[in-house]
Amino acid sequence: MIKMRAAGKTVAFPLFEMVKIGHTYTMEKLRGLYRYLREKYNLLSVKKYTTLAGTLVFFLIMSIVPLSFWLSLLIGRLPIQTEQVLALPVFESVKDILLYVQKEAANATAGASVVLIVTTLYSSTNLFYQMRRSGELIYDYHPEHQGLKIRLGALVLLIIVVATVAVFSLAFAFGSLIFSRLLSQAWERVADYALLGAVSFFLVWLLNMYICPFKAKMRWFIPGTIITLMAWTVAVIGFSVYLKISNVTRLYGALSTIIVFLLWLYLLMVGFIVGVIFNSEKISKIQKKQKRRKKKEKEHILFS
Repeated sequence: MIKMRAAGKTVAFPLFEMVKIGHTYTMEKLRGLYRYLREKYNLLSVKKYTTLAGTLVFFLIMSIVPLSFWLSLLIGRLPIQTEQVLALPVFESVKDILLYVQKEAANATAGASVVLIVTTLYSSTNLFYQMRRSGELIYDYHPEHQGLKIRLGALVLLIIVVATVAVFSLAFAFGSLIFSRLLSQAWERVADYALLGAVSFFLVWLLNMYICPFKAKMRWFIPGTIITLMAWTVAVIGFSVYLKISNVTRLYGALSTIIVFLLWLYLLMVGFIVGVIFNSEKISKIQKKQKRRKKKEKEHILFS
């Protein structure tokens, strides 16, 4: 028997009744969580998140070598050691192929012709151009005659991304030099991941703003950015565990490196698209709420 005080009186509840109430409350919360998750999954399905992620992975693959070419061309002379960044465990499963791409891109910059520079510049912007087009589908917003404007925006974004990567690489190289002398190995790894997380947050937040086909407040894109980073963390950890407990080489043979790289990119792109779709839903609700408030304000002024 459990006694509780309500409305100035002491009421006695049998222990069994308390357990029953707690069980009912827990089940109701679980049902609510299930309905919420089902609603979000239905939203992702309607927006065709896997199809969009696969499409963007294709354009990422088509753009990764030209993008690496421009990174090597613009920041190749800086004292940056790419191997230091790729030595982090988060890149362990794709380190070899990324180093190969970086090496081939660096070789291509030697004696590059004007035609090669122009074509690689155009190819480098394809990913960002298609991201913006995907944003029009996600946000259900279809502006007309903006192809050139979007292409120029993709070029500006490319410059910002290259500059951000250059700053991050320099900061990482300088930080590794300082951290290795001041911190233990464990804390040095924590500092490295903190820097990588900060840069990842900025880039994902920037891409979320770019992919939105209309103007919106910058803070509205933060929740989806956080969701993307959380999804990436889970995906990378899960993918690393999968590679350790499975025999990918036996399954795919000589193509295992390429298959692993494609799966890695696909998981990251799915996480990015999920965050964008979450932002689109949130922004849509905010805009509808603002429209209703403005309508009420107009009606109040009209009848006052």
